[in-house]
Amino acid sequence: MLDILAFGAHPDDVEIGIGGTLAYHGDKGYRCGIVDLTGGERATNGTPHIRAQEGKEAAEVLGAKFRECAGLPDAFLRSDREALETVVEIIRKYAPQAVLCPYPEDRHPDHEHAGRLVREACHLSGLKKFPAGGTPYRPTQIYYYFLSKMEKPQLVVDISDYASQKWRAIACHQSQFQLPREVSMETMVNSPLFIRFICGRDQYFGSLVGVQYGEGLISQEMIKVKDLLKLGG
Repeated sequence: MLDILAFGAHPDDVEIGIGGTLAYHGDKGYRCGIVDLTGGERATNGTPHIRAQEGKEAAEVLGAKFRECAGLPDAFLRSDREALETVVEIIRKYAPQAVLCPYPEDRHPDHEHAGRLVREACHLSGLKKFPAGGTPYRPTQIYYYFLSKMEKPQLVVDISDYASQKWRAIACHQSQFQLPREVSMETMVNSPLFIRFICGRDQYFGSLVGVQYGEGLISQEMIKVKDLLKLGG
């Protein structure tokens, strides 16, 4: 069983959205895993093999226990039966207490579909008669993290002590974030402005709770607590 299972549409989404959160929880002894729904094979730069190796290195930086690819088609993510069965079997296999996935309103259609797909799969995973392998299991917590689009978060994780670890993990994805060279084409994400955007966003989220860096999360469900004194860290 896992404590946290983080899903991304592409091999760098988790690092961009909640890399610091995973680094923090991994350092505290929680078991965290990463699943890339696609191999990012439609990306302008890089190949699935290169991106898988970069993702493995980034996962090690973040302290994740494992990273795997669900093998769904890049640019064609949908909540169809095949995709749902695939994600349900992953959820049942690892039985995470908390699931993290992209916020389903985003510039990139794959990010939007990823959030909806994972949320649906979390529900269907608990149905005994849903036709997928594994023992029925439903995660108790589902949180959305932000990529291109931001909203006011319900929760902010203080990642001030883990921001540098997050940047190192992102830097592992050289095929996506390096400055343009002869072997790569210029894109929005390999512009220096993109990393500044991520940094500025995390600083903004941090400012909401009075810390240097933070990562925002949203839950569509009510958040149940038993001890008010444990809130706020």
